[in-house]
Amino acid sequence: MRAVIAAQRLCFAATVTPDGRPNLSPKGTIRVWDDQHLFFCDIASPGTRANLLAHPWIEVNIVDTASRRGYRFLGRASLHTDDEVYRVAIRRLEAEEGHRYQVASVVLIAVERALPLYSPGYQHVPDEWAMRGLWKERRAELDAGFEAHIHSRGPFRAI
Repeated sequence: MRAVIAAQRLCFAATVTPDGRPNLSPKGTIRVWDDQHLFFCDIASPGTRANLLAHPWIEVNIVDTASRRGYRFLGRASLHTDDEVYRVAIRRLEAEEGHRYQVASVVLIAVERALPLYSPGYQHVPDEWAMRGLWKERRAELDAGFEAHIHSRGPFRAI
């Protein structure tokens, strides 16, 4: 689990809005806090923050795209600002990424359940090495197609 989280750094966090609707949001700073907790930094997520204040339940999915496997983590989230959790998380993120972010809060997840995710594609390949090889080749084709799109439309520029 730790290896997948460390290698990916991107997860999809599912929360529930105050009016009960589902919300899914990508988070690029997911990390292991300790054996029972994960965390990510709320950099640009006012919706996720509001959802967690209303309903603290969260599920986080992290998948290695080449291996087509990963994990689902379900638990309760707590928001941290200007406390020791916040300071430690910010120091870790800055040390690991070499960037400073404007972080509104740190979301600490007390994991209550962790389940593996596996692609049905494993029915057609003998093992993880074969799956990774297949998707590295396929990924190169997909990237080339998207890069052609970027060349034709121009690159995205953050405002």
